[in-house]
Amino acid sequence: GAILAYVGLVRNQLRFGLSFGPAAIVGIGFVAYAAVLYPLLGIWTGHAYPEMPVFGVTPCPVTIFTFGFFLLAKPPVSRWVLAIPFIWSLIGGGAAFLLGVPQDWLLLVSGVVAVPLVVACRSNLNVKA
Repeated sequence: GAILAYVGLVRNQLRFGLSFGPAAIVGIGFVAYAAVLYPLLGIWTGHAYPEMPVFGVTPCPVTIFTFGFFLLAKPPVSRWVLAIPFIWSLIGGGAAFLLGVPQDWLLLVSGVVAVPLVVACRSNLNVKA
């Protein structure tokens, strides 16, 4: 949270606006999945409330949502804000397979897909961190 506040508020390097392209499409997909499909998939797979992981409370759907917002942000997005969500996507995504939480499987994919897309948008602008 502190890194987001610093990058977004102090350095003003986290801005949002309308854009179209692969990054925006994937970003919309991640946001929709985390906010809508994630809880529905949890119910469908037999996780009843309040035992099921839900958006806004558990880190896995919040991480997917965060990557979605980073993909919807105007480039350049600072690489610093990607580090913690990416590490969590690897840890939590791996645990999703081991613990049998299918709605978290996209977590592993989200980091592997979002980080290269954000970096590609940065490099198209030839911007340094």
